[in-house]
Amino acid sequence: MEEKKTGAAAALALLNQKFPVADVIAGTKCERAIKWELTIGDDLTPKWTHSIVCVSIEKTPFAKGSCRTAHKLKDWSHPDQGLVGKFSTNKKTTRDSYFTDVLMQTFCAKWAEKFNEAKPPKPITFLPSYVYELIDHPPPYPVCGGEPFIEGDYKKHNNNSGYVSSDARNTPQSFSHFSYELSNHELLIVDIQGVNDFYTDPQIHTKNGEGFGEGNLGETGFHKFLQTHKCNPVCDFLKLKPINQSKKALLRGTLPVVQLMDFHDAIGLNGNNGSPQKNYDMNYFRNGGGAQQPISLDDEEKMLQEQLERIRAQQQKNKPAPPLVKQPSGNNLNKQSAAAAAGQPISPKPAIVKTPSQGNVNKPISPSKETTTTAVVAAATPGGSNVKVESSAPQPQPAHPAPAAVSVQVRNSPPPSQPISSGSSSSTTSSTSSVQSGSSPDEQVVPDRSAFEKWDLKTIRNHDTIRGLQSECITGDSSKLFSGSNDGQIGIWDCSGEIKHITNIKAHGKSVRSIIKRPNFESNILTAGADSYVKEWDINTQTVVKEIKESNEVNTIFIQDNLLYTGCNDKTVKVWDMRNYECVKTLSGHTRAIKSVCALGNLLFSGSNDQQIYVWNLQTGTILTNFQGHEGWVKTLYTHNNMLYSGSHDETIRVWDLKTTRCVNTIKCKDRVETLHVTNQGIFAGSGDYLQVFNHEKYENLASVNTRSSILCLWRNQNQLFTGSLASNLKVWTWDNM
Repeated sequence: MEEKKTGAAAALALLNQKFPVADVIAGTKCERAIKWELTIGDDLTPKWTHSIVCVSIEKTPFAKGSCRTAHKLKDWSHPDQGLVGKFSTNKKTTRDSYFTDVLMQTFCAKWAEKFNEAKPPKPITFLPSYVYELIDHPPPYPVCGGEPFIEGDYKKHNNNSGYVSSDARNTPQSFSHFSYELSNHELLIVDIQGVNDFYTDPQIHTKNGEGFGEGNLGETGFHKFLQTHKCNPVCDFLKLKPINQSKKALLRGTLPVVQLMDFHDAIGLNGNNGSPQKNYDMNYFRNGGGAQQPISLDDEEKMLQEQLERIRAQQQKNKPAPPLVKQPSGNNLNKQSAAAAAGQPISPKPAIVKTPSQGNVNKPISPSKETTTTAVVAAATPGGSNVKVESSAPQPQPAHPAPAAVSVQVRNSPPPSQPISSGSSSSTTSSTSSVQSGSSPDEQVVPDRSAFEKWDLKTIRNHDTIRGLQSECITGDSSKLFSGSNDGQIGIWDCSGEIKHITNIKAHGKSVRSIIKRPNFESNILTAGADSYVKEWDINTQTVVKEIKESNEVNTIFIQDNLLYTGCNDKTVKVWDMRNYECVKTLSGHTRAIKSVCALGNLLFSGSNDQQIYVWNLQTGTILTNFQGHEGWVKTLYTHNNMLYSGSHDETIRVWDLKTTRCVNTIKCKDRVETLHVTNQGIFAGSGDYLQVFNHEKYENLASVNTRSSILCLWRNQNQLFTGSLASNLKVWTWDNM
C-alpha cells in the first residue's frame, strides 16, 4: 500500500496545481478525485495506476444492499460513460478494502477469460472496476468504488456461504465450479451477481483462507459450495468433475454445445459484416464506450434471426442456380406440342421444387435471372410437407434436374390458387401447400378449406364412430385412411364417402407407432414400429417396397421430400436418404427416448422424454438451440405459420415463435397431451380422454369434449377430424361453417 500512498501524495500535489478548486462542468457541480485503476499481466502481477479526474456523484442512492449503497457517478474524463459509485454502509470499512475489491474483481476477469476460451454457450464478463478518492473533503478522504452502469434485472446467483438462487442459471454456477477445478481446488470464485452475464462484486475463497478480504471463508467456503452445488449441462460440457450431479438438473437450462457458438459465427454476430457493432468486453468498458447498454438476451435472439434471414437472402442473390422443373408426362407433352402447333399459348404449371437431399444439403439456390420464384413452406403435418414454387415466367427445363435446397419464406396471404372469401384477412394464412402429401404430381388437389373458410369450432360434434379399430397412429388422403394399431396391423379405410373398411395388413411384429404418407407417391405409405423396423408399403399390392432396421424401437417418423427422419428409444434422430435407404446422419444430444420429430425448411425439431425440444440445422447436423419449459415428456410437435406447437405430458401446449425462438404462449389442457393438429381456424389437441379445441389467435378454449377413451392420434381431412385410441373405436368429428 506504500506505493498507493506515495502516488496519492504526488497526485494531490499535482491536482492542487492544475485544479485548485472544484469545478462546474455542463452546469453540474463536480469535485476532484484520484482515480485508481488496476491491471494484471499474464504473470498475474498487479500494477496500479492513477489519474486526476473530476466527478459528480448523486447524493441519493438509486439502490441499497446489505453492505453498500449505489449512486449514479459521472467521471468527466469519460463523460459518455455511465458509472455506479459504491459506498460501504459499514463505518469500519477501511480504505484498503476498496482496493481489495478491485483486485478481486480484476483477478476474476482473468478467470473469466479462461472460462470463455472453453467456448461455453454464453461467455461471461466481469466489469472493470476502479477506486475513487474524493479529496475535496477533509482527510481521511472518502473513498468509493466505481464501475460501468449496466441497465437490466440485477440478480445474485450464489453467495460465499452456499446460497444458490432459485432460478439456478447454469452459466454462473458452472463458472464457480470451473474456478474450483482449474485451480486444482486451491481457489473458488463465488458471490456471482450482476445483469445477464455481466458480473460484479465477486468473492474469492482460497484453500488457506488468506487474502481477498474478510469474505474469504477458506475451506469453510469450499465446503458450503460443495454442499449446495448441482452440476448442470455446462459443467458436463466443460468436463468438470461431477459434484452432487443430478440427472434432472442436467436436463434443464442453457444447452452446452460448441455448435451454438459456431452458429453465432456463421450468421455474423461475432463478425463485422452486418453484425452488431458492440461486443461489450472489458476493453469496451475501459475505453469508455458504455453509453449504449448491452442488448438484452431477447433482443439478441431477435437479431440472430434477422441476421440469419439477411444471410439467406444474400446466399440466394450470390448463388444463382436453375430450379427443378417438373417434366411433363407423355400425355401433357403431346397436349403442349399440339397447342404450340395451333398457336395457342401454353400456361405453365407450378414447378415442384424439392427440399435438400444429403448430396446437396449445403447448396442453397436462388432464382435464376430468367425467372422469379417464391417459396411457400407447407405445414409440418404428420404426413410430411411439400414446397410449391410459383413462377412469373416460363422456366427453362434442365436436361438432368437435381434436387436443390430452398430458403424458407412465409407468405402473408394464402396462395393465389386458393379462393379467398371477403371475410378473410391477410393475417389468416395457410401453411399447407396446394400440393399435399400423398398426391401424385399430375393430380389436381382441392385447396385446404382452412385457408379461406371460417369455422365455428364451438359446434364440434361426434359425426360417426367406427367400432373395432384400435389406433395408435393415423394418416390419410382425400380418399383413404390408414391406421396403425398396437397389434402390429395397418388398417386401410375408404373415406371418400361413408367410411368403409377395405383390408388389414400384418405389418409389424409389435405395435405400429407412426404412419405417414410418402409425398408424391400416390400408393406408398411408411410405418414405424416397436419391433425397430421402418417399412415402406405399396398399398395397391399390399407389399413391402423396402424396410429399414433400426437399433431400437422407433417411436416417430417424418418425411420431407427424399429425407426420412426417425426418432427412437436409443435417444437419437437418424436421417435417411430415401433414394438409397441409407442413413446419412445420426443426431445425438437427447438424454432419453425421442417421441416426436418434424421439419421445416432447413430446421428439424425433436421432442423427447427428457422434456427438451432440440432445434437442429439440417445442413450441418448440429444443434442450434433448445426450447425448454416443459416439465413432462414432449409427445407431439407441429409447425404452422412459422410457429412450433409442442404438446407434453405436463398437460400444456407451448407455442414457440420461430423468428424469435421464444415461447409466446402456454395453453393449459385438461390432461396429458398426446397429439396435435393446427390450422388457421384452430388448434386441435388430444388431451387424455378429451378432444380440446383452442382459438388460433387468442388461444381461448373453444370446446372440450369427453370422448371416454384416451386420444392417441388425430388426423384431419377438410371439415372432418378423425381421432383414434386403444378403445377399439375411431371417432369422426365435424363442425359448422360461419
